[in-house]
Amino acid sequence: MLENQIVQKSSEISGDHSGPEFVQESTKIYFDPQQAIADFDAEVPEVKEERITDPRVANFIRHAQVLMKHREYPLAMNLLREASNKDSKNPATLNMLANCLDKMSRSSEALIVRKTLAQVDYGFESLHGYATSLYKSGRDQEALDKYFEALAVLTDETGTLFETYKNMGNIFVRQGDFDGAEEYYNKAYTMNPQSDVLLVNFGTLEVQRGDYDKSLYCFRKAVEINPENDKAWVGLAMVHSQFGDMELAWANIETAIDINPQNRTAVHLAANWGLRDGKLQKAIEALQGYLASVEEDEDMSLVLINLLCSAGQVDQAMLEIERVLLWNPDHAEVRSLKKKIIASQKVA
Repeated sequence: MLENQIVQKSSEISGDHSGPEFVQESTKIYFDPQQAIADFDAEVPEVKEERITDPRVANFIRHAQVLMKHREYPLAMNLLREASNKDSKNPATLNMLANCLDKMSRSSEALIVRKTLAQVDYGFESLHGYATSLYKSGRDQEALDKYFEALAVLTDETGTLFETYKNMGNIFVRQGDFDGAEEYYNKAYTMNPQSDVLLVNFGTLEVQRGDYDKSLYCFRKAVEINPENDKAWVGLAMVHSQFGDMELAWANIETAIDINPQNRTAVHLAANWGLRDGKLQKAIEALQGYLASVEEDEDMSLVLINLLCSAGQVDQAMLEIERVLLWNPDHAEVRSLKKKIIASQKVA
């Protein structure tokens, strides 16, 4: 499918062909207010009335839907618990309960609910939901088995089939089965050839295979479809780095960080390249922006401390050390580094 559209550019290739794996989802930037409203409404699918026989449950469900659309998830949970008390095996209640738990980042509880839903409402959608919860929990083989089970009972094409194929492809990539990944990515591509997320995954697959011409095409196509896909810009940066074009690679990575300062892969690459290319201040600024927007990331803090020390900004390094020790007073590596800095300052 996609491989038929690849344009080879062998003249751009240089350096060895190795690269890390990354499969991440993209953010969406809206320019069309009507589309934004439509997507807002689609976040909480309408529940089929015929699936709810108890009018009390139907009433709880309707009000919970309104609350979820306005992101009042704890309040919606209260109503869904009441609905569940009235009918604990109602598929509509279980489905909304799982969605609400997902929105609240309570994934382990959502997984339990989706497992129950798959048992009481055995069908493609319920099995797909359970498989996706397993997939998000990192239980790849179990997820793959459930995706296959879901496909076995599929009767009509559904909108979630694209996600099924895409996720199965991602699992195969992580398992090192690149042919299997390509097969399911191609199935997803036939359903939605304009998915920038899928194209990033295709690009990642080709990076794993060492085919940087194809990966370059995929990442470029993803950026054409969605210029705000920071993962696609990271992919371009990695490929151009392999081609030896570090000026363009830096431009790509800076674009990714501008779009999403929390993109850990982009910031980590900037840190490595900054040390290598003598662009310490760029790397430091990227790390500081990242750490200002995440709750805590000790490993990235340690990278920042080392960069600050390399740049001679010892006072700033000590501030970051104290910040890490507030989170984790027993961090041996940071405590050791602090002692070394204090000792060097006394000698000076």
